[in-house]
Amino acid sequence: MNIKLVLEYEGTGYHGWQAQSGAPTIEAELRAAIAGLTGETPALTAAGRTDAGVHALGQVVNFRLERDFPVQQLPGALNAHLPRDIAVRSAEIVDESFNARYSARARVYAYRIRQGLPRQAYQRQYAWGLHEQLDLAAMQAAGERLEGRHDFRAFGHSPRPGGHTVRQVHDVTVSALGEWVTIAVAADAFLYGMVRRIAGALVDIGRRKRTIDWIDALLGGSSDGLRLAPPQGLVQVGVQY
Repeated sequence: MNIKLVLEYEGTGYHGWQAQSGAPTIEAELRAAIAGLTGETPALTAAGRTDAGVHALGQVVNFRLERDFPVQQLPGALNAHLPRDIAVRSAEIVDESFNARYSARARVYAYRIRQGLPRQAYQRQYAWGLHEQLDLAAMQAAGERLEGRHDFRAFGHSPRPGGHTVRQVHDVTVSALGEWVTIAVAADAFLYGMVRRIAGALVDIGRRKRTIDWIDALLGGSSDGLRLAPPQGLVQVGVQY
């Protein structure tokens, strides 16, 4: 049976989603929990491979079990085997054709910033702390230039060797409540590092270090001055199917 899980995790202590030798990862912890519970070690497919230090509220994973298991009991049973910074929110049996990565229609990420801070202590593992006050109107205008179908090769690389770098960005929204700023980005799919580079670009525009026209140069393929925002501000919010 093909099983779909929705996970949330606090990524500070992990080297991202994808299993790798000698480093703690979300995939490795989940695989170990499934093996401890069912005795099986299925291949896991995630909607997106989050980077080291990145968090998730709605990561979607699917896998196949050879033997029947009461799926309604899976969240509680898996959570008993998982560390407390990883949680299974829901589980369901889905059609055999369902693939967490390739069946997705859109993915939503949010990047959080605290602005105007001499020093950050509270929630420093969940937001990028900045000394400056940001020009939010300029950031929103720049974000809107990223919307649509573009070649985002300057913003990251494909998860597949030799894969294309064209993506459809549905929406970029910059909002604020006091010192808290959120950049929300929805797209059909993302390149590795793409959201963090979008956040880095919008912040430099908000700091008035770059003009909005710089976005056009980036979409033209130039990566001059483009940098990754720190990982801790990024959270994968959810996946739409």
